[in-house]
This record gives sequence, structure tokens and C-alpha cells, in this order.
Amino acid sequence: MAPNRINARWLRFILAPLALAALALLGGCGGGSGAPNNPFAPPPPVPGPLSILPSTATVFSNTPEILTITGGIPPYFVVSSNTAILPVGASVSNGPIVLLPANVLADTVVLITAQDSAGARTTATVTVKPSPIFNTLTITPASAACGANTICSGQTATAKVTVTGAGGVGIPNRQVRFDVVSGAFAIQSNDPANPLVSTLTVVSDQFGVAQVIIQANANAPTQPALLRATELTTGNQQTAQFTIVQTINGQAVLSVVPDSATITGTDTATCSSNFRIDYYIYGGTPPYTVVSTFPSAVTLVNAIVLAPGLPFSVITNGTCVNPLVFSIRDAIGLQTTATLNNIPGTAPPPAPPPPPPPNVRISPSSYTATSDGVATPSSGGSCPGPFTFVVQDGTPPYNVAAAPPAGQPVPTVSPPVVTTSPGTVTISPPINSPIPSGASFTYNILVGDSSSPQTTDSATIRCTTP
Repeated sequence: MAPNRINARWLRFILAPLALAALALLGGCGGGSGAPNNPFAPPPPVPGPLSILPSTATVFSNTPEILTITGGIPPYFVVSSNTAILPVGASVSNGPIVLLPANVLADTVVLITAQDSAGARTTATVTVKPSPIFNTLTITPASAACGANTICSGQTATAKVTVTGAGGVGIPNRQVRFDVVSGAFAIQSNDPANPLVSTLTVVSDQFGVAQVIIQANANAPTQPALLRATELTTGNQQTAQFTIVQTINGQAVLSVVPDSATITGTDTATCSSNFRIDYYIYGGTPPYTVVSTFPSAVTLVNAIVLAPGLPFSVITNGTCVNPLVFSIRDAIGLQTTATLNNIPGTAPPPAPPPPPPPNVRISPSSYTATSDGVATPSSGGSCPGPFTFVVQDGTPPYNVAAAPPAGQPVPTVSPPVVTTSPGTVTISPPINSPIPSGASFTYNILVGDSSSPQTTDSATIRCTTP
């Protein structure tokens, strides 16, 4: 029995290393959770569709642009359909495509094709346009007092550049931004709240010209200055250098906007009244004092202006002046002038309204008569008659009425309506109207015309007895 136990113990020492070797062999053959054929591992990502962004693009000559390849399997092979116009910056790319457009005289369409590592292809359409070109940015001072390519302190100048295309033809409606790079000056704007700015974008006119007005700061010392113009579509730029010159010449330093104003009246007999004009003062040394050569011709507002860029105002009063001169003096005695022309208009004056017609008149204004002595039931007599009146002026026809004295009958009016001017009317008191001895009666006669408002007149008939 002893030999059998020895053999079994020996076998255990032999078999244990063999089992470990078998496990190592299984691990090397792919057993275990780390094997490549593990059914629980996530699948590799699926590439998206191959495309070039943007698929349609517009570029300009000599202006680099970048397209981007997305999807597919990189790296990508890129080709151009016209390498003379649009060479590709690199034939193999991991995404970006650098475009370097050449000069063209007209719009040219080029296809960019990209192929990925799996053989898929995509294209993009690129239109190459002629690139706008700037000519020289020029600075033209409003006054030549300080020399060429210079601006006197407080004065203005015109900065101008032309956007041109193929053949030197101007390109209209292009946005051009002007920027103050350095120097004591600003750009004039149309914004009343911000009349001077450091950057301003304008649009080129029908000839491709873009321009702004620049203004040197008041009392700016002599110094160089830089102005830059940028065509915003392509980013092309031009920079101009000029000099700001400090001067003590009043006409060169002080400026007034406007320096002259002309106001016309409504007709050839009338000059403007209650019209306001604002004059803005720039340059020099504030405060400024303003006086008029004909003070009674206008009302002057803000005769002392405290700071540059502020106005003095003038209100017309109907007085014709051609011209009226305003003298502007700054704090150190420099002077300049501005003028106002308040002149008649060109239209003829309106015709004066016709005078109103005279009021209606009845004449004579009174009659005095003595009783005719005819016997009546009472003592005394009756008023003689008839009495004739003339009615005229005013507006015919005329209405005539007669009012008797108290207790007496109404006299006869013939005719009661008088149609012509002059016309007559007869008043006949009743012959049987008794008038007591020593008494007198008065008949009131009233006439009214047809005007509006109506005019009236009156007369009397006074009858007495002996």
C-alpha cells in the first residue's frame, strides 16, 4: 500500500503545472472577457454621409476662404475642376479645404470634389467673383490755408476712396467702413445726438465712390494722423496719412455750419418771419461771442456759445436783409463770419380783398311838416303828405317799414321793397289821422339792405299843428 500512496502524490505534482499551462493556452487563444470576438463589446462607429460645407459658396479673387469636409472616412482627397482659377491649398485633407482664388474678370463657377478613404465622393459649387479694388484713399481739406494733405485744427476735409471692379469700373452699393486709426480728428455723422464719431460705414455711389467728412479737433497741436477705409464685402483696405496743423488764423481755425443761409418769403412783397436757423461753431477757443450787423432785423438766441459744436440761433421777423452778417469772435480774439439772406419770394402777392360796400342810406334823414288844417272830428288837422325818400348804397333790394306814433294808424309805404340803388320810396300818413292843436307826431322810417351782416338806416317824419 505504501508504494501506491507515493505514486499518487507524485502525480499531483506533475498534473498541477500542466493544468496551469492549459489555462494560459486558452487565454492566449481568445478566451475570457477581453477577447476580440466578445459579443458584448459595442460596434465601431458608422461614419456619416460625406459632404462639403457649404455646398454652394461665393468667393472673391485674392481673398482666401475655407470649406469644411464632414462625414465619410478621412483622410480625404480633394481636387478642383479649374486649378488655374481655384487651386486647392492641399490635395489631401482631414477636413478643412483652403481655397486661394486667382484673379478673374467675370464670375467663374468651379467644382470642388472630395473623395474619402472608402471611395465615396461629394462636390461643392464655388463661384469666384472679381475682387473689388480700392484706389488711393485721398484726403482733400476744405481749406488750403494749412497746405496740401493737411487739415487746420478745427477744420474739415473730405476723405474719398473708389471701389472698382474689372476694367476699373466703379461698383455701386458697396459698404465701406472708415475708421480713425490715430490722430486728433473724428468723422462727421448725420446723427444729431452723435455728430462726430470714430467709425462710420457708408455706401458707395453709382460711380463706386465712398466718402466721408472728417474734422480735426479744435486746438489740436500739429501732428500726423491716419484714416483707414475697409471694403466690408472682401475686407480690402486702404490707409491714408495726413497732417493736422495748428494755426492762429481765425478764418482757418473757426468754422461755422452753415456759413451762409438763404430764406425766401411767400411772395415778392414778403420776407420770412418766425423762421429759425441754427449756426454751429467749431474750432477756435470757446466761449464764442456773436453779434449782428443789423440787430433789429432778427432775434438772436445764444449770443454767447460756450463750447465747440453748439449753435447760436437766429429767428427772422419779416425784415428783408441781403445779407445780414454775423461776426463770431472766440476767447482769444480770432474772428470769422456767417451770413443770412432773408429775401422776398418769387410769387406775386395775393390780391387785396375788395372793400366792403358802404352801409345803406336813406335821405333825407327827416321831414318836418305842418298840419294842412283839414277839419277832423277833433280839433286840429292831419299830417300832409306823401313824403318821398331816396334809398341807396348797401346791397339791394331794400326793405322799408314805417312805425307810427302811439295811437296813430300805420302809414302807407310804397313800395315796401325797393329793388334798385338808388331807388325811391313814398310814405303817406293817413289823411284822417287827427293831430290835436299844439301837438306833434313823429313817424319813424327804417330801411334794411340784403347784405350779411345786414346794414340799416333810419329817417323821421315829424308832423305838427299850428
